[in-house]
Amino acid sequence: MPKRGEALLPGLVVCGKCGHRMSARYKTDKRPSYYCGEYWRLALDEPCGHIAAAVLDDLVAREVLRALEPAALELSLRAIENIEHERKRLHDHWRQTLERARHEVARAERQYQAVEPDNRLVARTLESRWEEALKSLRQAEEDYHRFLAKLPPTLSIADLEKIRSLSGSVAMLWHAPATSAADRKQIVRCLVERVVVEIDKSSELNDVTIVWQGGLETRHQVARPVAIYAQLKDIRCLTERITQLHREGLHLAQIAARLNAEGFVPPRRRGGFTESGVGELMRDLGLVGELFRDDLLGKDEWWILDLSRKLGVIPQKVHYWVRQGWVHSRRTPSGKHWIVWADQDEVQRLRQLAKRKNSWIAARHPELIVPKDRPKPASKRSAAGIPGGSAAPRSCNGTKRRAL
Repeated sequence: MPKRGEALLPGLVVCGKCGHRMSARYKTDKRPSYYCGEYWRLALDEPCGHIAAAVLDDLVAREVLRALEPAALELSLRAIENIEHERKRLHDHWRQTLERARHEVARAERQYQAVEPDNRLVARTLESRWEEALKSLRQAEEDYHRFLAKLPPTLSIADLEKIRSLSGSVAMLWHAPATSAADRKQIVRCLVERVVVEIDKSSELNDVTIVWQGGLETRHQVARPVAIYAQLKDIRCLTERITQLHREGLHLAQIAARLNAEGFVPPRRRGGFTESGVGELMRDLGLVGELFRDDLLGKDEWWILDLSRKLGVIPQKVHYWVRQGWVHSRRTPSGKHWIVWADQDEVQRLRQLAKRKNSWIAARHPELIVPKDRPKPASKRSAAGIPGGSAAPRSCNGTKRRAL
């Protein structure tokens, strides 16, 4: 008897590496998975692996519904045949009823015509019977006409199309809220004997074999969520596309939108590409303009995103500090991005500043909003002594300070 868990295939999934049954596991986020626990018992070199239940469940459910389509169509055609047969039986019954009524009328008429006119009592009796037979015939004909209006002898074209459309309602019934997980499991077990999955940890693609009742096998390939970009099947196409879009001058948000529109999927297959995700990937690939170019940073200088991660705050908060002049900052040569200076003492000050929930509370503590003097550069590599910097570093109020 299937259990009430959301996983569709507990007890049916078999590990393609060791040949043992895989167990269904439920975590706190209620996303079940199938895993092979024989690693511990058999002392294998490495675990066979695990796979999200939704990946296999969706595949098997889709194939089961596809297998049920011919049966549903056959049932709809058989239903049409049964309905036609039942209507023919009802109409035959009505025709026999009318035939008997007409026979009674004809018989009563013959009996009335055959009586002697002098035998008035018998004539009146036979005439009364004839009238009753005529009345019964008229009543039967009226009833039959009402029956014909309600139920024609044959199905209409609309009725035929409606019955045939029921063959496509199997999927609707499968996904209906009233259909429980136990109901779906019972349907699957009537058709599927086992599901063999070979988990490849180096790739998101995994081979799956569905063994149907009766011995028929069908082979499939599913994509499971993976942890890193290197495991994606289309990582080469992805990196080439990102490189091309970067060369076209698109910004991170535009590149993310293009990748999502073209069907690329990030690791873990949750949602789509985001601006920050594309930025990190481009940084790993070395595809950066000024942003995140470490050669533009001097000693104790930070990109705003890196400093915000160091402090455990959102980048917008650091941007606010820059606008308020609460940190030393400068723009990159293009003027598009900010670089913030913060040595170890400044990082500690900013940590205390980040604990203040509101800016007006922080303003009451000058020691938190006034940055320390920046030390004199060791060499003059640029006008301000800072690689890619402006003529002089900015003070806490945003104005240029004269180099000492």
